[in-house]
Amino acid sequence: MRVDALQNATENHAVSSLDPYRARATLLPDTVPNQFASDAADNQSQSVAPMWWETPVSQTIGLAENTMAVDIHSLIEMALVSSPYIQAILTEPQIQRTEITIADAEFDSLSFVESKFVDTNDPVGSRLTTGDNSDRFRDETLSGAAGLRRKTRSGGQFEMSQQAGYQANNSTFLTPNPQGTTRLEFSFTQPLMKDRGTTFNQTRILLARLEVGEINAEVRANLENHLVDVARAYWDLFQARADWLQRSRLLESANHLYQVLLSRKGVDSHQRQILRAGVAVAGRRSDLIRAEARIRNAQSRLRMLTGSEQLRFAHHQELTPQDQPFTIPVELSLRESVFTALEHRADINQSIRKIQSTTARVGAARNQVLPRLDLILSSYIAGLDGNRSSLRAFENQFSDGRPTYAAGFLFELPAGNRASRARLNRSRLEMTRAMYEFQQTTEVAFAEVEIAARETQTAFAEMMVKQQSIVAQKREVDYLQQRWELLPDPNESAVLLIDDLLDAQERLADEERAYVNAQVAYVMSWVNLRRAMGMLLRFDYFSTQDVTGQPNAAAVQSPVDRDSPDQLYGSDSFDEDTLMGSWFGLYDESEDGS
Repeated sequence: MRVDALQNATENHAVSSLDPYRARATLLPDTVPNQFASDAADNQSQSVAPMWWETPVSQTIGLAENTMAVDIHSLIEMALVSSPYIQAILTEPQIQRTEITIADAEFDSLSFVESKFVDTNDPVGSRLTTGDNSDRFRDETLSGAAGLRRKTRSGGQFEMSQQAGYQANNSTFLTPNPQGTTRLEFSFTQPLMKDRGTTFNQTRILLARLEVGEINAEVRANLENHLVDVARAYWDLFQARADWLQRSRLLESANHLYQVLLSRKGVDSHQRQILRAGVAVAGRRSDLIRAEARIRNAQSRLRMLTGSEQLRFAHHQELTPQDQPFTIPVELSLRESVFTALEHRADINQSIRKIQSTTARVGAARNQVLPRLDLILSSYIAGLDGNRSSLRAFENQFSDGRPTYAAGFLFELPAGNRASRARLNRSRLEMTRAMYEFQQTTEVAFAEVEIAARETQTAFAEMMVKQQSIVAQKREVDYLQQRWELLPDPNESAVLLIDDLLDAQERLADEERAYVNAQVAYVMSWVNLRRAMGMLLRFDYFSTQDVTGQPNAAAVQSPVDRDSPDQLYGSDSFDEDTLMGSWFGLYDESEDGS
């Protein structure tokens, strides 16, 4: 089919349009320069000790009588299957594909049948009407036609029709009277300049196909955004529960201190110490209330994003996250990450589709600038018989006489042809705009991949430093706790010692919360990196046998076939297994990173 060849030609041209950017990508460093990330990576052989809240965060904390375990895999699956938003955007490509059928149906054959009966009774104003002295002209005419019309893919208009009817009146000029008539007629009009050729006449089909590609890219981007929101909501839940546990322990520490001081009132504790500890208990209890609200808000957001009935009616259940943030560093190649982004990003794909569409419109507009020159051919055979017998007339049309034929040309050119030239100029300007948009989109891809890769390494380095901060701050808390319990200094204010201990506990809780934030930031940096690379919803480099893997270093570093249009556009099939396969490669329950 010519439209397939035309589309393949435009896709090959689109692939070559990325060559300058591929050449530019080869000049990028293989790794992201980051001194702090490099220092943290030097210590990656040291295992990260599990934190005290990691086990309790996956268990009930008493917010509801019933619990429901959730993980990234199940939530993504719920969203893909049940989310009304996802189901709505997945219908967009199906809606657009109907435009392809509509455009192709323009070349379908059209059958028609028409008939008409006319009973005329007019006054006679001239003897030439009837040929006698009749004062009224009475005429009965029945006519009918059946035939076929079709537009060819080269632009021609073909019509074949069989006409039949009879006529009877009181005129002496009608012979025979009554009479049956038939006519078999053929006509064909072929444009020779304007509107000529399969390329022009199938432009609408090509544009519809390209529009499907644009819609697919847009749908993929919307899917990625929604599933990133689901992942973010899951880690918000994890973050809120960890914060609740940390705040709960902080409250227990303050409450324990308050109870000890209260029990030793009148012995060696002062009223101001008790008041200070009481203020700390009240403040930490209010923080715990806010932390509980954050948990419930995160659960509500997960119910909204997934749209699952299983979660929709789980208002009285406590959702317990089972997936823990991974803490394994994974080496990545900035150069190959950019290469992958050039091949697979949805926005680049969409920009290329727009260039292809505007290129096709320019070609169509150039055709419309030409003058109209049409070849017109027609022929018919006719039959006649008396006694209103159309059947005998039909037989006679093939046996009596010979066919009548006609041939001619139609030439048409508007003075100045301004409208067609303006449309051509507009199409060329639209193509220029599409090229600039493509350049900007590619620049954005370069920047986003570089930033995302840097953020990934920075987030890991920050997480390692936060862990060290927790260890150092824990030592200070233990030291102050021991001084207060065992070795009070008589020369030091007891109130100041209590203040120092409470402040140190607050700083420890802040460092623990900052560590969880760094963990979540590291997890989400991988999600953002894969989205920047255009690989978040792709299944190309993931093994179906390892759908629960850590961030796959091989997937990040694997080069792609940069000469294949299939690699550029990929699959436009958004089936559930393919979508979930990409996400299942982001997380792993194991700790070895294999």
